[in-house]
Amino acid sequence: MSSTSIISGFTDEVSDDLDVQIRALKELGWKHIDLRTVDGKNVSTLSDDEFKRVHGRLVENDIEIACFGSTVANWGREVGTDLEQDLLELHTSISHMKSAGVRYLRIMSYKVAEPIPLDSEMETVFIDSIRKIVEIAEDNGVICLHENCQTWGGQSYLHSLRLLEAIDSDALRLVFDTGNPVSMRDVRGGDPYYYQDPYLFFEQVKEFVDYIHIKDAVMESDGVHYVFPGQGGGKVREILKNVSETRPGLPISIEPHVSVVFHDPSVQASLEDRWNNFIEYGRQVVSMAEEAGITFSLK
Repeated sequence: MSSTSIISGFTDEVSDDLDVQIRALKELGWKHIDLRTVDGKNVSTLSDDEFKRVHGRLVENDIEIACFGSTVANWGREVGTDLEQDLLELHTSISHMKSAGVRYLRIMSYKVAEPIPLDSEMETVFIDSIRKIVEIAEDNGVICLHENCQTWGGQSYLHSLRLLEAIDSDALRLVFDTGNPVSMRDVRGGDPYYYQDPYLFFEQVKEFVDYIHIKDAVMESDGVHYVFPGQGGGKVREILKNVSETRPGLPISIEPHVSVVFHDPSVQASLEDRWNNFIEYGRQVVSMAEEAGITFSLK
């Protein structure tokens, strides 16, 4: 991997209008996008014609798709019952990815309503479902990036490592989100489970990480609140420094959540606020990363 990183973002946090997303990237001077939602539809559910139009607009504006932000096996889906839908979206994604030359597909590992320790009775169900997804990806030259989110594999670094060990495929790697651990219980040992340490999590899995999401948050009495990078418990500066020194060249993407939260429609903001916060967030991340010694390629 090159020692120069690309910088990208989930631009649907500005708007699900693709033209607005493109304008936001141009404002930042960025050449890559984490494509997730366009016109209210996830990238994994776009028809061939719809994706052709989306990809065409991106090519016209010299923008490459860095990663598909799919909903495959995501936090809202039930293991054992939603696999058929996941496989349908996986095949659709692979078709689109091949046509656009995209390498990475973001996945998760299903909903967990309560802590599920390692070696539970359900463990093989989670792992077997992800294995089926990864095997199809491997057969098609696609790399699944498992995100440390509110799903089975994100419950601790040991869960992520167990998933990698059990499936043992080059088509399964990790995307590390700096902000998610702030609001997630560390399901190691026994109850009570305390909140995760983002830096510890990253340090334990970093050799398997192919991608970084920058998010930051604080936990308060009424729940999680998302903040600008460096203002919360995500240890963004420390992790970026670690990336610079030990994993140079990792792609970096922003997923701010400061104006809207992708999975929480109750969080609303005006287009002006969404635009301003996304642009400011992007500029702060670039500055913070460069201070840590990371060099970006904007070509």
